Amino acid sequence: MGAGGPGTNQDMAAVLVPVVLLLVAIVLVGLAIKRFSRAQVEHSDRLQYADRPTLRYQVPPGQDPAVVLSGLRSAGYDASADSEPGPSSPIVIIGSTHGDPDREEVRRTLAAIDGTNVVPAESGQVQRSRVRFVDE
Repeated sequence: MGAGGPGTNQDMAAVLVPVVLLLVAIVLVGLAIKRFSRAQVEHSDRLQYADRPTLRYQVPPGQDPAVVLSGLRSAGYDASADSEPGPSSPIVIIGSTHGDPDREEVRRTLAAIDGTNVVPAESGQVQRSRVRFVDE
């Protein structure tokens, strides 16, 4: 075989380099996902410490917990899904960065959150009553 024929070292290197780069990228993405997941669980666990004052809000049927979390975080609250039953829990834990969260202020924030239907065409209107916390 000649120097430029099929099966040369150059051909092997041309195939091997992209494969190695792809494997490295997959490993890095996996590590990033693992780190992000761990950070989310630690954030949720930090809110669940017994000595930290928090409120627990059960998201009503038809309301997307992600929208609730986003709205609370935008308003400056430390909020996370309850990690006990699982990551898709309809319970949201709400803390404040400066002491006890003010119930009435949190209540107003929750009442003002719009865009709450998971699938509007299928779920219809969210039954919104007075915002109540789990301990009420």
